[in-house]
Amino acid sequence: MATFAFFPAREEQRRGDQLNFALAVGASASAARVVAETLLGEPNALVGWTSVDLTSAPAAFVGGLPVGARAQAVWPNLDRGGSYMRGT
Repeated sequence: MATFAFFPAREEQRRGDQLNFALAVGASASAARVVAETLLGEPNALVGWTSVDLTSAPAAFVGGLPVGARAQAVWPNLDRGGSYMRGT
């Protein structure tokens, strides 16, 4: 089974409790999403969120650059204030 990361696809999908990132294991992204929602205790809480299969995703931290460095297209590239994160 693969490990999947989930995070809001759009600003308005961010949660008020600031739980905006989830990891879960599943045979597919949809199965892992159900696992993550079960762990949160909220069915359908992650509907519409982006899922990334970590077995094929680019590294999140490379050479000190944060998740969201501008030169990649998998991870979010804006911080909570809507500014671009550091990096190239």
